Amino acid sequence: MRELWEKIRKEIKARISESSYNVWISPLTYGGSDGESLLINCPNQFFANWIQEHYLPLIHETCVREGNLKIKLVPAEHARQAARGQLHLPHFAPNQLPSPSFCSRFTFREFIVGESNRYAYATCRSTANRDPDSNHIIYLQAESGLGKSHLSQAVGQDIMESQPDARLCYLSANEFTNQVVKAIKNGRLNEFKDRYHRDCDVLLLEEVHCLSGRQRTQTELAQALDPMLDKGKTVIFTGNRLPRQIPNVNDQLKSRLACGIIATINPPDYKTRIKIVLRKARSQGVDMDTEIAEYLAENLKGDIRRIEGAVVGLIARSSLLKKKADMELAREVIHDLIGEPEQISVSQIKKMICSHFSLSEQELLSKSRKKIIALPRQMGMYLARKHTEQSLEAIGREFARDHATVLYAVKKISKELDTSSKRRSELDFLNDQLEKLRWQ
Repeated sequence: MRELWEKIRKEIKARISESSYNVWISPLTYGGSDGESLLINCPNQFFANWIQEHYLPLIHETCVREGNLKIKLVPAEHARQAARGQLHLPHFAPNQLPSPSFCSRFTFREFIVGESNRYAYATCRSTANRDPDSNHIIYLQAESGLGKSHLSQAVGQDIMESQPDARLCYLSANEFTNQVVKAIKNGRLNEFKDRYHRDCDVLLLEEVHCLSGRQRTQTELAQALDPMLDKGKTVIFTGNRLPRQIPNVNDQLKSRLACGIIATINPPDYKTRIKIVLRKARSQGVDMDTEIAEYLAENLKGDIRRIEGAVVGLIARSSLLKKKADMELAREVIHDLIGEPEQISVSQIKKMICSHFSLSEQELLSKSRKKIIALPRQMGMYLARKHTEQSLEAIGREFARDHATVLYAVKKISKELDTSSKRRSELDFLNDQLEKLRWQ
């Protein structure tokens, strides 16, 4: 197996850049075998996620040729826990509830607040502080990597700090399912539920969308929740869908998931992404240039883990290559993550404008000066000037106008952006649509 791993490393080295190899492949080490799979040790979970997304296909290619072996990536922290005989998530023991196992940096202090998550943050903070008007039942909905687990664990850590005697249980829906199955097999289901009733003051249940289709687990969870909810105990759920959107969940459980506050966390906006980049850099002991932070924030949207991963990747490259973290290295990181963006054409902009304003291309290019046509046309010319490298003359030809008309449109829309919040909002939406086109 060790020889196979060395062969894989050599093959990857021949197929990727030297800097990428030094940053991402060189730190990986041979971890042995579990009988079916080749184990590869990674420095941490972030590293494992990056390798999974970017380099696992290359690794698999060699493994298939050498006997169709499977690959398992093992983060260092998991390897240490396995060596101590511990599980990554706490398990159910005969006479105790699962004890919490939190990430130390998932605190309110480390959470970056922006418009996309302000309500969820305020709700969780209020619950953790036990404010009189706070709601003790919260459902946090967000896509992966947007901070729902961070907030859930922040609540748990705050409660444990302020109330050391609080009996807190933190686990995933999959883990709860395993506990139910074990309790049924051992004939101890009633005892299992009674311990949640008696011995749990705070329940943090992650990834409840994973309960889809598991009817028996859904029924047992609903019954376990009832006494807790009746007594006003704190319960926080997280899921990637709203309760009503989770398929194959019975009405009994669905009503309990939705009986408190539902707080959705959206992807961070540009300003929040800059804060995330700068905070992550500072946590790594680096004062990042604002220009580089803005570049990363502009090109990375959505998953916060990916944004933080890009920062860690940039700092790792800088350290290993003994080179300042400049724009050149930043561009390499972005290229590794998402490749090169597609160039937007004036034709794509015209098509988008027509779709958004319900116009035909013939109407858009007509001589009509009606506002319902002239304004979309001007916005289209403004966007073409911003998102393409076409000259005023070339843009004018695309819109059946001359360069002076294009220049007038650009100046007019630019002025409106400074004075009209409605226009800013509309252009922000259209800009976002074009950015999605660039990275499709």
